[in-house]
Amino acid sequence: MTLKKKILIGYGVAFALMGLVVAWAVTNLVSLGKATNAILSENYRSILAAENMVDALERQDSGILIMFLGAGEKGIDQFRESEKVFFEWLARAKDNTTIQGETELVQSIETDYSKYRQQFSRLTDLRDTAQVSRRPSLTTYQESIHPLFIKVREACVELRYLNEKTMYEASVRANNIAKRAMWSTVLVAGAALIVALIFSLFLAERIVRPIRRLLEA
Repeated sequence: MTLKKKILIGYGVAFALMGLVVAWAVTNLVSLGKATNAILSENYRSILAAENMVDALERQDSGILIMFLGAGEKGIDQFRESEKVFFEWLARAKDNTTIQGETELVQSIETDYSKYRQQFSRLTDLRDTAQVSRRPSLTTYQESIHPLFIKVREACVELRYLNEKTMYEASVRANNIAKRAMWSTVLVAGAALIVALIFSLFLAERIVRPIRRLLEA
C-alpha cells in the first residue's frame, strides 16, 4: 500500500468517526424535538381551551346575575357573547383530545353546558312572561342554574388539571431524554476519539516504519 493511500485511509476513518458523532447527536436532537412538540400539541392547547372556557363561563354567570339586578338586556348580551367564545374553545378542546380520559371529560362538559343553556333559556322565558308571580327569583338561580355552573366549571378545571399533569410528566420525560442525549453523545464522542487516537498511532507506525528502515539501512 502506498503512502498516499495510507494517509487517505487515515483521513477517511477520521471523517467517518466524525460523521458517526454528528449523526448520533442529530438523532438525539430529533427525539428531544418530538418530545417537546408533544407537550405543545397535546397538552398546552387543551390547557388554553380549558382556561378560556372557565373565563367565558364565569362571564356568562355574571350576565345572569346582572339580569337579576335589573339590567336584563345587558345581562343577556353578555351571556350570548360569552356563549360564542365558550363554544369556540369547546370545539378546540374536542379537536385536541389526545390523552386517556380527556374525551369523556369533554363530552361531560358539553352535556352539562347544554343543560346550563337550557336553564338560561327558561330563565329568559320566565322573565318575558306577563305574570309577575312567575318571574324568576334568586332562589331559581341558586337551585337550578348555579349548580350547573359549578358542575361545568369544575369539569373545565379538571380538564386543565389533567393536561397540566400530563404536561408535567411529558416535560420530565423530555428532561430525561435530554440527559440521556447529552451523556450518550459524550460517550460516543469519547469512544470515537479513542478509536481515532489508536488508529492514528497504528497508521503513523505503518507510515513511519519504511522510513525508519530506510534510515537504518
